[in-house]
Amino acid sequence: MTITILPCRSASLGLRLLFISILLCLLASLPAAAQGDNVTCTSADMGSYAELGFCLPENVVVEPETLDEVNYTAGREVRASLRLNGSEVSLHLLYPCQAPQMELGPAAMRSLLEAYDPAMLQANYSDSNLSIGNRSALWGEVANQIFVAYQPTNRTPALILMDGNMSDALMVGFLADLRITPKEGSSPLPPGYCPDSMVAPAEVNGKGNLSANAEASSQLGETTGESTQTKLMTGREKMAADMQAAKERMAATKKTMLTF
Repeated sequence: MTITILPCRSASLGLRLLFISILLCLLASLPAAAQGDNVTCTSADMGSYAELGFCLPENVVVEPETLDEVNYTAGREVRASLRLNGSEVSLHLLYPCQAPQMELGPAAMRSLLEAYDPAMLQANYSDSNLSIGNRSALWGEVANQIFVAYQPTNRTPALILMDGNMSDALMVGFLADLRITPKEGSSPLPPGYCPDSMVAPAEVNGKGNLSANAEASSQLGETTGESTQTKLMTGREKMAADMQAAKERMAATKKTMLTF
């Protein structure tokens, strides 16, 4: 996926995403740097639907705010909000009536996000993918917020929105250890909520947009016997590799932009 370079406003937006991408590359140094830090890991239930977990330096002030269930046109969501050192973070766990059956490609994820909230039509996507918990993620900027979208499990997409004024170190630290674990068999979709034509989950082409309804797949994110610390380190290492590749691509983009 690429960002279209448009006259006037495009240069500043492109440079901002370039700057954010390079800052996210700081994740590559976090595993070693964090060894000398005092880190506090936090876990919380998102109602009866999922468990949220993340690790941050102990001096970060974490303030829980709201947890609720909200309708949207194509399904329902479980929404949680909190503040990290005063900066707002909102997490949206999406339950579409037509649930995806596999990990989505970038085009399909964009379509899903735009169906969830038309404001995402105005989003500026980075052309570099991230990885959260070994799952591919899209990210970018919308309405002065940094967003990250990925699938904790195939059937349950998640959207994370972070205050664009959040400090860079806090942002990358939060994403490095973020984990959202949906609880199997739990859904906020009540019987009869979805139209009859939407009750059966839709098969999703991982390379494109949503396709016609198909048989539901029982495959969800697998769980292993690994310790939490091992999972966190594995996630950090994977993200570090992704960030290094992103840095190289964005550096090439910057060089191209400077030739105009």
